[in-house]
Amino acid sequence: MSRRTSARASRATVAAERVFTGDDPIRVLLAGPGQGKSTLLRQFLQSASRHLLTTEAGSASSTLVFPVLIRAGALAGAPLLAPALAHAVTEEYGPFGLSEVLTEDFFRRPPCPGTRWLVMVDGLDEVPDRTARLSLLDRLAREAGQMNTPYRFLVATRPLPGGELDRLPRTADHFTLEPFTDDDVRTYVRKRLRALPDTDRHVRVFLDGVRRTRLEELARIPLMTAMLCHLYEADTERPLPDGRAGVFRSFVELLYEENVHKGVGDLHDRAIHTLVSRYQIPEDRRTVEEAAERAREHLPVLIDHLAHERINGNRAPATAILTAHPLAQRPDKVKPALWDALLASLLRSCGLLAGQGDDVEFLHRTLLEYHAARHATRDPQARTLLFDRLFPAQRLRDRLRRAGRRTSGIKPLDPLDLEPSYLGFLLDALLASKGPLATATLRVMEDMFGSGEITGYHLLKAQLQLGSSLPRPKAAQWLTTCANSPAVDDRSRVEAAWDLAELEGHLDDGARLLVRLAGDRALQPDHRMWAAEILAGLEGHETTGATVLLQLIEDLAPDPYSVVCGARGLARLDSHGFLGVQLLTECAMDPGTEDDLRCMAAHWLTELDGHRESGAALLLDLAQYGSVTAARYLSEMDQPHRADGVGLLTAFAGDGATTPDDRAEAAGALAEVAGYRNLAARLLTELARESLPGSHSHLAAAERLAELDAEAAAELVLPVATGRGIHPSNRLRALRLLARSATHQGEAARPLAGIAADTTADAYDRVDAAAAMAELDAHREEAVALLLGIARDGGVQVWDRITAASKLAGYGEERSAELLSVFAADRTAPPDARALAARSLATLDGHRAAGLRFLAALANDPLADKARRTNAATSLGSLDLYRIRR
Repeated sequence: MSRRTSARASRATVAAERVFTGDDPIRVLLAGPGQGKSTLLRQFLQSASRHLLTTEAGSASSTLVFPVLIRAGALAGAPLLAPALAHAVTEEYGPFGLSEVLTEDFFRRPPCPGTRWLVMVDGLDEVPDRTARLSLLDRLAREAGQMNTPYRFLVATRPLPGGELDRLPRTADHFTLEPFTDDDVRTYVRKRLRALPDTDRHVRVFLDGVRRTRLEELARIPLMTAMLCHLYEADTERPLPDGRAGVFRSFVELLYEENVHKGVGDLHDRAIHTLVSRYQIPEDRRTVEEAAERAREHLPVLIDHLAHERINGNRAPATAILTAHPLAQRPDKVKPALWDALLASLLRSCGLLAGQGDDVEFLHRTLLEYHAARHATRDPQARTLLFDRLFPAQRLRDRLRRAGRRTSGIKPLDPLDLEPSYLGFLLDALLASKGPLATATLRVMEDMFGSGEITGYHLLKAQLQLGSSLPRPKAAQWLTTCANSPAVDDRSRVEAAWDLAELEGHLDDGARLLVRLAGDRALQPDHRMWAAEILAGLEGHETTGATVLLQLIEDLAPDPYSVVCGARGLARLDSHGFLGVQLLTECAMDPGTEDDLRCMAAHWLTELDGHRESGAALLLDLAQYGSVTAARYLSEMDQPHRADGVGLLTAFAGDGATTPDDRAEAAGALAEVAGYRNLAARLLTELARESLPGSHSHLAAAERLAELDAEAAAELVLPVATGRGIHPSNRLRALRLLARSATHQGEAARPLAGIAADTTADAYDRVDAAAAMAELDAHREEAVALLLGIARDGGVQVWDRITAASKLAGYGEERSAELLSVFAADRTAPPDARALAARSLATLDGHRAAGLRFLAALANDPLADKARRTNAATSLGSLDLYRIRR
């Protein structure tokens, strides 16, 4: 299984159940808003629990999974893991008959001999403070690295900016929940509507309604598919709403309607009656009753206000937030605890929020964003204020008009600082307003999305993927501008053309752009080839795509990589599959082609229907002649080829005639095969012991081993780290391994501090030493001071200064912001270093927009060479503005 894996079944992906299997200590489940992360975790929790209930006592084995689900926010705020698990599970199951409080000692031990807890940490992205997120990731990584830990971890999150997940071990598998395909949508809808008479007709009507209201892209998000089905089931004769905001609006209205039938009104009546009945003086009773009824009557307004406060970082209890609102103020006669209980009862029963310990939270982050946007656009004055905050006035007459509204002192709201999902709801509401404000919004969107620059495209693409209600003719115009713009990097230009082809009514327009881009010699060869592959996959354009692919193969023939990519594209086409397979086979068999490319060609053959066995035979042949890469590909296949790959990797890792680097690589690949971690660890240990202590081979083997067993790796390098006569860089490598060990990290702190503070040492080593020291308990503050000293030292090379400042940003250190801003703007610094500074700045809370704009300026700089501009554009695309298609 590869490190970057997808959780939806297809040729290049695996089934979602594979996320939960295996014995590796930590995994990550990534997905965008509404893609189904929490649902998948809860479904697995239920199915695994049922399985455990039917398992005979005493038959537990290591194949059994004991899942525990906990919110990341609850874990981030707890000093210790076991007490947090005990509290979370008790809170979760108390209302369902749990007879006694679970103890922390219960979760400190394995659930059964030879088994472990699977701790599913949901909603890491919802922890608002970056420093808290990083600290939580560090805690999980340390716990997962313990030799006898009773835990495995699965962390579910939206994509996080700035490489935050790199804090986890390199071996941590990253799974991505892909959006629904059209077939997935059809299957889900059929299952959902199966209770309706004449199911086939209803499925057909539903899917026609999705197409008619241009909700196809939106329906690929599981949450939105569920909401649409819910709306359809409620009234099969009612047309589906148009756009994401319309779906949410109709869904929330339906919830309130359904609550009438669920007796929610009676619950509210009883809650208010219970409170009022405590007061016997008529005047007091009237005062309390009026206040309670006012809160109930304005509950939707209060929920919007709560969402607004939450999205702006207010983590106070929901009842405290609402009590501060004029419509829910507590009467003087009512004790705070009683009033909080009433408000909590009103919130819990509305269908939008659920209990979370002693507080309540929105059922889904996207619901919170929708309600926060409702608050921000609640009336004409609020919409005008929002517009003024979002879009600085460019024209003099606009600035004068705003000055007349006395809005010059308001705090700006930068679109680049906002979550794309929340920004989409805000834009939808502004566009839906009547009159001049809607016109003005469309005008500024023209400037924002249609600029032909990289940030405009990124913002536009995010909104298209989210299903925001952008005018489709305008969206087509903006995408065309981007695809034709030489100021935009090659990859984004091809993506824009693809997006245009998928926009309703613009298939042929997108195809023409793809033909043009594939033939543009100014583009990089791999992006030209990618444009041709996309073209060949468009409905009705396979023949044209095949012709373009053939032309490119001939045009790029001196470049074997391009030829192989073109061959793969042809092999996927019904009309030219044979030719593509022939070219891939010839490349895999060509001894004049480099081995990695031959392995790639054979691997791509294994992914084609009908050619799995021939591709595997070619991989086996390459592996038997010494290719570790070919053996790794075989180990990732199903049996019997996996056994061949495992056998060869084992032989390579233990063969003294194989180069040490290849032996370490083979053992590392073996560790990624389920059930072979222990064997890989033993082989790496043997390699380290055979190597000269302190040599590259010795340390490389120990570094691989540390990903499997940090304590064993530390024992191997301890003599090197504490001895003399070792090259300083190699000693630092050994110290960094000690720092990962719970047993020996104390022995690493002083030597690391010494290296970091040594102005005669190599600056790169000093930064590395300080960064390793920052991971040690109780040494973060000292390490930060050392990194700040390096970053501020004008006598140090600018690359090393920027690297130090970037490390500081990784720890959420606000003092790095000013340094990074200066570095990103420094035209004398290397462009790649400036891009690193800008990207790091964008990961700091409160500085996202500034960092993104620096990156955009670098990507659009006409004086920079293409490779540097591409690097900046790639960095921009990695910061979670939208979902990148692979």
